[in-house]
Amino acid sequence: MKLDDVHPDSMAKFVGTPFDILEGQYTGLTVILKNIVTHTFTENLETFSLFFHGPMEFCLPQGIHKLLHNDLGEIDLFLVPVGKDKDGYQYEAVFNRMV
Repeated sequence: MKLDDVHPDSMAKFVGTPFDILEGQYTGLTVILKNIVTHTFTENLETFSLFFHGPMEFCLPQGIHKLLHNDLGEIDLFLVPVGKDKDGYQYEAVFNRMV
């Protein structure tokens, strides 16, 4: 999947589904797409965030991570850890683009 194909509407049907991490020591780690938040959506600009939840056992560092989804294929996303709860870590991928 290309980043240009990622939009709130195109990702909504994948909320609640797993994305596997495909890189080095993080291979085998799975994050779940939990939520999509639209920040700004005009005729010229779209900004939105994808929020993921991962396990407690390991916190992914901020950076670009290769993810694999069964329906979408591979995608590289810049994930930032933004929180932690009793079940694991939360990550955010922010999109800001001119339309």
